[in-house]
Amino acid sequence: MGLIQTWRRSRLDKRTFPAHWRKILQQQVSYYSRLDYAGKNKLEKLVRYFMTEKSFEGCGGMLLDEPKQLVISSLACIPLLGDVSDLYPNLRAILVYPDSYQAPYSDSGIDGVVTEGVESRSGESWDQGVIVFSWNEVEYDLNHPRDGANIVFHECAHQLDYEWGATMEPFSWQGSKQGEDGLAVILKKEYQIFLSRMERGRPVYVDDYAAANIHEFFAVMTETWLERPDIIKKYYPEVNRVLHSFYNMKPVA
Repeated sequence: MGLIQTWRRSRLDKRTFPAHWRKILQQQVSYYSRLDYAGKNKLEKLVRYFMTEKSFEGCGGMLLDEPKQLVISSLACIPLLGDVSDLYPNLRAILVYPDSYQAPYSDSGIDGVVTEGVESRSGESWDQGVIVFSWNEVEYDLNHPRDGANIVFHECAHQLDYEWGATMEPFSWQGSKQGEDGLAVILKKEYQIFLSRMERGRPVYVDDYAAANIHEFFAVMTETWLERPDIIKKYYPEVNRVLHSFYNMKPVA
């Protein structure tokens, strides 16, 4: 973190968190309401930094007002309560559409044939420092805080994957104990078990989009762990262990 950024944050720390912002968080972000006093204070500090340092842009006619920016910022900062990252340092901009949007895709088959086209999306995360959301999807998640799915948690997990190479070997998070396999190793083992469960038609208890690849597996496990830690603890205890170490926090049930 540079000197100018440190100076700006120190100035923000001297200001009182706006009462109307706190009211919005209490009313719309259930995770914030379940935090203890220290947790709320930390999240408020992170939110203020995030809103100051990141660029927000409405797309497709989206009116991205302050309350919407505040809500998105709070959800993006929840995974950081354990200090896994200093506010996603590579992330520069958040683009928000009012609804699902069309985006180009390119897919290379086993035979080397490349298929291109467009598809409907509700969110995506780029390694060039941009996250894209559909506001309808964000709003749906706010109204269903216990369904185990959250588009902001999901896409922010991808940013952390880009930052740390969390799904790439050799990767051993500093929270791993000596002799224990690190995050990437466990994720890859659990991913293969997950695929095997799906092939046998057994229930997986999380969004089956996790089967797409190891990166989506990490993102789906993260969003489910933050919203429904009971599911991950019960059905994926090893994933629960390494996510706890990586994020250095215990999700609020």
